[in-house]
Amino acid sequence: MRIRQLGDPILRTISDAVEANSISDDKHQQIINKMKTVLDGIKAISHENGNAISAPQVGVAKRIVLLRLNDEFVPMINPEFIEKSDQMFEFEEECFSFYSLRGVVSRHQKVIVRYLDETGQQQQMELEGEESGLVQHEIDHLDGVFFADRVEQSQTLRTVDYDLREKPERLNQVREMIHYMVGVE
Repeated sequence: MRIRQLGDPILRTISDAVEANSISDDKHQQIINKMKTVLDGIKAISHENGNAISAPQVGVAKRIVLLRLNDEFVPMINPEFIEKSDQMFEFEEECFSFYSLRGVVSRHQKVIVRYLDETGQQQQMELEGEESGLVQHEIDHLDGVFFADRVEQSQTLRTVDYDLREKPERLNQVREMIHYMVGVE
């Protein structure tokens, strides 16, 4: 499986921190490269998807997330929030690990994340809006939390088949994407 699916115990595991002096090791670089390859595969099927993933989703319980911001990959190793805004926004989410389900989650409008980059240098980034929601979603994965755990109003949960019932071309594209995600590497 390219992306681990709901029910796989690794997705409910609290991921281990990566030691700063081991970030440049082949093992960690291979994890990041695998994450990039998976996101590129998803993006090739659907230009609006393939923007964020966590290491547990590719079978590795390490504190690594990968975002695609402005068409550039941003690996975040050992990410942590150093600030979260009080202002919240409603963010419709879906997850590669159970893509057929969508729901609305309340997320912080703005966050500041401290992390190590892929060379081991400490970085800090402020993210707002959808990008803020994406990084919160991915960091949740590092703690074994799914967006569905954060849905406050269960009536916002819907299947992709329901949402796209009148858009058969997009539904077929999503089904192709799901097939890719659960396919063999």
